[in-house]
Amino acid sequence: MLIQAEKLNRIYQSPAAAQNWRERLQRLWRPKLITTHSVQDVSFTIAAGECVALVGPNGAGKSTTIKMLTGILAPSSGRVQVAGFDPQRQRREYVKHIGVVFGQRSQLWWDLPVQDSFRILQALFAVPEAVYQQQLMLFRREAGLDEFWLRPVRTLSLGQRMLCEIAASFLHAPAVVFLDEPTIGLDLEMKARMRGLIRRLNQQAGTTVLITSHDVGDIEQLSQRMLLIDQGQLKFDGSLPAFQAHAGDGNWWAARLAGDLQAAHALLAGHPSGLAVRIQDEWLQVARHDSLPFAELLQLLAPFAIHEIKPVAQSLEELLHRFYLTSKAERL
Repeated sequence: MLIQAEKLNRIYQSPAAAQNWRERLQRLWRPKLITTHSVQDVSFTIAAGECVALVGPNGAGKSTTIKMLTGILAPSSGRVQVAGFDPQRQRREYVKHIGVVFGQRSQLWWDLPVQDSFRILQALFAVPEAVYQQQLMLFRREAGLDEFWLRPVRTLSLGQRMLCEIAASFLHAPAVVFLDEPTIGLDLEMKARMRGLIRRLNQQAGTTVLITSHDVGDIEQLSQRMLLIDQGQLKFDGSLPAFQAHAGDGNWWAARLAGDLQAAHALLAGHPSGLAVRIQDEWLQVARHDSLPFAELLQLLAPFAIHEIKPVAQSLEELLHRFYLTSKAERL
């Protein structure tokens, strides 16, 4: 396996808030600390050539996990190995074999043209000229870098700069690339170009990609597998169809009724199955699940005069949102 994470933990300690002046004085020489588990016993493996999405709500521990995998943070306990390296102990040699993009942080030189930044990165990573030209040809063809190749980085739009950042992270043909929210704030055209470049490099060059994103389009169009982290714990590891089966069968029943829509909604919302119910565009929709068989649903809705009933697809975004809400409710 290219990436191995075993029982990763990352613990932070922060001072507890004092309730009065007496406590504040006491804690000058006897501080009270609160321990927070940012990541707790997270274990997974990723094979070479995979494109894996690391997802979860804000504050779930995604960025902390990636920072431990890249060697920026040391685990409080547990073990990490990437491409045969320990990211902390072998950091100097390790960084030559990975690519990293963290949101708004740039690896390009602000006042230099894009081509000069790429030449500097070529020198830093000791990329052979043949490899450099081959990668450059791919980037310029797939991502259209010629549009801004000679422009200073500071004159680029966010989307143009992020496209260059993605290309730069793949420049030295790394074994694995870590992408943390690479499409945040980008328009549809730039997202499409960026996803096309990442997909090409993953599928044809065989580069392993681990991506965190709140954009469901990134997850659906790029990844074959999803790791879902919530409250610092790994809640799911598998394919997107497997998650669909895990979170529900991925579909709703949609019914158009002649009777009182609100009353029908209240009836289904109070059903022991506890399934999600909603009204959309004059259709009453209920999540499909074995806990509410179709025959029973028809029986419940019969008094409201069913005009039409049909299955509708439930999006990945809806499934994730419901999973987050359910997980949050279980913690309360």
